[in-house]
Amino acid sequence: MNGVLGFCLLLLTFTGGQSQDWPAASARLKVTVSGVAPNGGNIHVAVHGEATFLQDESALSSIVLSPRGEADVSGQLEALPYDTYAVAVFQDMNGNGQLDKNALGIPTEPYAFSNDPVVKWRAPTFNDAAVPLNQAEQAILITLKYWKDY
Repeated sequence: MNGVLGFCLLLLTFTGGQSQDWPAASARLKVTVSGVAPNGGNIHVAVHGEATFLQDESALSSIVLSPRGEADVSGQLEALPYDTYAVAVFQDMNGNGQLDKNALGIPTEPYAFSNDPVVKWRAPTFNDAAVPLNQAEQAILITLKYWKDY
């Protein structure tokens, strides 16, 4: 017991008795999006937590990727704390920065979610799209589709 107590006292000496703010573990998430229309618009990728999933302007992290004539594009999101996330993706065919929908609320541009859930007649739940991020580097594949193709 004295050895443990001595070690703790030694540690307090080096830290000045103050607690340290150690950085939380964080990860990189590489997202590859397939099914991209090569001559279409940019690909918008957004990472969401459960509390804000499917809410406008609520992404915890996001990136915009340019297809540059490719059917598959990849991007990396940095410094995400270890947690469970859902990733939403769409291709902005007309360049207006949003997922367009018709009068019935059906998307008119290609879209998808992590885990590629079938989302034709309903929006996915967070659990449908949930991806645990629990390692320093992780990669996922998401396939874009038009609503009619689900």
